[in-house]
Amino acid sequence: MKKKLLVVMMTMIMGLSVIACGKKNDDFYNTTSGCGVEYEEGDETGLKADDPKTETTIESDVYDIQISIFDDGDTVIDRLTEEFGDPTNVEDNDTFHTVTFDDIDVTYSDVDGGKELVEFKCVSDRYKTSKGITVGSSVDDVVAAYGEANCEYDEGDEHFMNYIYDDGFGIYFTCVDDTVITYQIVTGRG
Repeated sequence: MKKKLLVVMMTMIMGLSVIACGKKNDDFYNTTSGCGVEYEEGDETGLKADDPKTETTIESDVYDIQISIFDDGDTVIDRLTEEFGDPTNVEDNDTFHTVTFDDIDVTYSDVDGGKELVEFKCVSDRYKTSKGITVGSSVDDVVAAYGEANCEYDEGDEHFMNYIYDDGFGIYFTCVDDTVITYQIVTGRG
């Protein structure tokens, strides 16, 4: 009887572990609020992009840069290195690598000998989204460009507006005093 009980308990623990490990949680910005983390691969949010590559493009008039999160990672890193020189900061862990160029962070993972882009994080008004939103834009500007966020919350003095697309990406705006202070474009949604 004790062996049967032990087998049942072990089976339950293993089953729960598989479920927990299988849950997609790429929205690492919002784990404390739960905003967005409930979406799993295949879930629909209702947001659809006309052209995902265009929607995930950032550009700079200052640097003559136009890059998409769906571009080839090696090409993007090479282009930024050409413009700015070596990254000012590099962070590595087992899965992801983040390189900082001037005022943009690019996170990628190594896939089949190349770099697969995961995130752009912009912290200055030198870059804008394909819809013209940049650091310094107002919350009203964001809503006018993107519509109502499908996930929105406050944490401390920061206001978060998350747009999670069924096309496999998200755009996340962080605002203070109704002004965008940073934004991220992240793959892995939908």
